[in-house]
Amino acid sequence: MLGRFLFRNAQVARVRDVSPHFRWVELEGEALRGVSWSAGDKVQVYLPDMGMRTYTPLAWDAARGATQLLVYLHGNSPGAEWGRNVRVGDGCQFMGPRGSLALTSLQGPVVLFGDETSFAVAHTLRNLRAGAEGVEQVFEVSSRDESEPVLREFHLSDSALVERAPGDGHLPAVAERLGDALKRRPGAHLVMTGRAQAIQALRARLKTDGVGAPQKVKAYWSVGKRGLD
Repeated sequence: MLGRFLFRNAQVARVRDVSPHFRWVELEGEALRGVSWSAGDKVQVYLPDMGMRTYTPLAWDAARGATQLLVYLHGNSPGAEWGRNVRVGDGCQFMGPRGSLALTSLQGPVVLFGDETSFAVAHTLRNLRAGAEGVEQVFEVSSRDESEPVLREFHLSDSALVERAPGDGHLPAVAERLGDALKRRPGAHLVMTGRAQAIQALRARLKTDGVGAPQKVKAYWSVGKRGLD
């Protein structure tokens, strides 16, 4: 009874393998028509027996009643298993869209940090700021070779990529890239997304280095935890 009022019902209309660890999924349904959506909003997909998993829609077509997700297939998490096994014709229930990162409120330049789970929000930010100067992305990634073509497809080919190293040994290089980007764009907002531990370490490092900027922070996942909201 509760789900009838909270969830939107949709059907998987299209699925496409973008790379070995990324799948593009399009959802369609009458419940998606006439919906108000803003860049940076989230949806929470209900996975039976596994709970909710949160995604940032790449786009939303309120007239057609359709939205697209970029699912990162990381490990054996419930979200990754759903992404690997989802097929055209499958039913899908989700909550939202609702606010997560208020990207429309940002004025002036933006520097975004994230990882593979942040590619979708970076794409929505770029679309939101289409034709405007002053957006840079810095990502920590497991594989540069895999990430580069994915980012190119979603018009983020100018992103700076730093491959992960054991013990977070790559984070000083990430902090340097972020600091340089903020210096190139005085007054920029810093949007921090992705892995909670990386966000915490980078904020501390930037503070120590005397690099300041207004910040918006949204951790999408944390080591040892499942399904951050």
